Amino acid sequence: MLNKASLAIKYLLFVFNLIIFLSGILLLTLGLSIRNVYNQYEQFLTEHYFTVPSLLIIVGLTVLTVSFFGCCGTFKENNCMMITFGFLLASCFIMEIVGGLAGFILLEKTHSVVTSKLHETMMFYNKTTHITHIWDGLQTSLHCCGAEKLDDWYPILENQLPMSCCGSYDGAIDHQNCTASEPTVYRQPCYVSLSKIVKENASTLSGVTIGIAFLQLVGIMLSCSLSKSIQKSYKQV
Repeated sequence: MLNKASLAIKYLLFVFNLIIFLSGILLLTLGLSIRNVYNQYEQFLTEHYFTVPSLLIIVGLTVLTVSFFGCCGTFKENNCMMITFGFLLASCFIMEIVGGLAGFILLEKTHSVVTSKLHETMMFYNKTTHITHIWDGLQTSLHCCGAEKLDDWYPILENQLPMSCCGSYDGAIDHQNCTASEPTVYRQPCYVSLSKIVKENASTLSGVTIGIAFLQLVGIMLSCSLSKSIQKSYKQV
């Protein structure tokens, strides 16, 4: 039979498991949403940017499973399940810290990676239909032009710009290219717009992941305390 202090830990851990369950849903949702954002710009990112949200999805599913062990172990006062719960939660904690730190590392590399990929892919504009559509979609949706400056298009399109650089203006129908003199031309480089989106998502991913990891650290300590109390109560019987 558990004493009053141990019972308080038991009920606190039970409530905490609900929080852990919700954190698992949050991690899963965050991983899926950020991966979906990155999928829209996959041609301009490296595979490492997809590894972190994928890890988050795996951790989210694991946390949902872990919360089940926590609830059952807490309710039944089962020491074996509490030890399993603590071990799995500790594993999730480590993966979350690794994922969060990886996000911060990718954050620092975003500018160089995005710029390099933009220059690399724009060389295939009007040569590959897929790349052409992706670039037109990028420039139209983000209201940007070129990798680092609109002049980047000049060697590729013979001193002209894609129509996607100029938005819509009178007389634009049936035109294949436009010029920098058009009043509606986008002058912001695409690396600025795209880097901002990637950095915002990477920052959110890292911040939330590390925050949840330290929240779960409390759960690890509570499970250890309850496990010791259960062992102590067994010895007294």
